[in-house]
Amino acid sequence: MFLLKILELPFLATKTLDSIQGRAKSIYYRSITSMSPESKYYPTAKVFNLRNTKSEITVGANSHILGELLTFAHAGSIEIGDYCYIGENSRIWSAQKIKIGNRVLISHNVNVHDCDGHPVDPIARHKHFIQIVNSGHPKAFSEMPSSPVVIGDDAWIGFNASILKGVTIGRGAIIGAGSVVTCNVPESVIFAGNPAKFIRKVS
Repeated sequence: MFLLKILELPFLATKTLDSIQGRAKSIYYRSITSMSPESKYYPTAKVFNLRNTKSEITVGANSHILGELLTFAHAGSIEIGDYCYIGENSRIWSAQKIKIGNRVLISHNVNVHDCDGHPVDPIARHKHFIQIVNSGHPKAFSEMPSSPVVIGDDAWIGFNASILKGVTIGRGAIIGAGSVVTCNVPESVIFAGNPAKFIRKVS
């Protein structure tokens, strides 16, 4: 029995260290975002507020963030409502504006991007890459195609789905697992596939 307790020590030490690091990360992320006291950043969460403007990443009450939030250095805004869930390994990246309503469930490994990430022109794209690796994301940049994303109240985004720039997802809509959403989705419907298409209404 004593030997078993000795063997458990490294595991307990690792667990304790992970817990301390998780709390420290959460405190830091709260300092760079505007987050309700009732909401929570989990140890798997990552926040990159490259704009250094606290008000550009807001999280409402009773929301749970396990994934990644990122605003680019030149522009970007993320607004998450109340009682939302952002799953592990999901990425919400904004170069313009992403608005997520209340009671929205975003599963794991979901990508929500309001921009292309890089310029379309190959010369400009290479220049952008060089800037990022040499000095970080540029604070003045206008060549990245972007358009706002809106996810309505009570929507459910299945795992491995991708929501691309300019998309509005209606209230109560469901996006099937692995879908790529490139067009607007009406309220209370199920969309699925690549590209995502209407499947049926939600009863």
